[in-house]
Amino acid sequence: MLYKFLICYLLNKKSDEEDPRKIKIKNLLFASTGTIGENFPEKKIRQAIPNLINKIKYNQNKYVWMKAAMGILTTDTRPKLSMEECKIAGTKIKIYGVAKGSGMIHPDMATTLGFVFTDAKIKGNILKHLLKKNIQTTFNALSCDGDMSTNDMVSIFSTGFANNKEIKTYRDKNLNDFDKSLNIVLKNLAKSVAADGEGASKFVIINVEKCKNETDAKKICFSIANSPLVKTAIAGEDPNWGRIIMAIGKAKAKINLSKLNISIGPHKIIENGKISQNYKEEEVADYMKSVEIKINIQVGTGNKEFEVYSMDLTKRYIEINSDYRS
Repeated sequence: MLYKFLICYLLNKKSDEEDPRKIKIKNLLFASTGTIGENFPEKKIRQAIPNLINKIKYNQNKYVWMKAAMGILTTDTRPKLSMEECKIAGTKIKIYGVAKGSGMIHPDMATTLGFVFTDAKIKGNILKHLLKKNIQTTFNALSCDGDMSTNDMVSIFSTGFANNKEIKTYRDKNLNDFDKSLNIVLKNLAKSVAADGEGASKFVIINVEKCKNETDAKKICFSIANSPLVKTAIAGEDPNWGRIIMAIGKAKAKINLSKLNISIGPHKIIENGKISQNYKEEEVADYMKSVEIKINIQVGTGNKEFEVYSMDLTKRYIEINSDYRS
């Protein structure tokens, strides 16, 4: 709480001349990651706060978002940003997002932090609804290594500067474009996290279709995404599709074996429960050398689907996490 009082005092002392609003404690939001169980470095943070606030520049430039994305990196190797423009009832709207995350990542988000900003004039409860809705197919469709941490969050902030037509409900059709653009920003950030997973050499997209329900589709997606055998096969560029079959089976979701189809990239592996007559291992092995691997599965029990973003498991991942505190 002392941090909040200090930050409020210093922020109000250095107010934006063009928009001199009084900042209250309820306007502050804290986010952190770090080694679980270690004491929070209170002294270092308290000493750093005045200098950080003093460096705030209210006149933005094109480098601000890059600096923000760079400022929250931990084991990440590169910044993660996403930007979209849309319209609300004819008014131009901007949506910018930054995120961090590289390891210990699995729904619900784990050690992932995401911050989305918009100039749209939308009430907090409506923004919360839209964020919660779009998180399900973006950050909650993300798994780097199958482990969840104690810290995660994705937040959305609105300045209201766009001064668009008043939106009274999340069902307002004027929000359709904003809703789609918000999903794109969140999905791009989630994909960036998976692609930059600790030690990753491959970005993996797993799509499961024709399921009885979305729950089954999720189970199969995450079973494949989190399988060490599947992940190491991808890292070794080995088209060992038997491991995918194994992961589908252990998910304990309903499948119709006679309608089961599996493809790796453009190559059909299983058609209607049997090995495809056109399957050529050398062609799939060549595809496995790509930095982006797509796995598509149709289970033949319905019309629901889900898509998950993940990575491979390399020796580098082991090195990073075995040396993490040394």
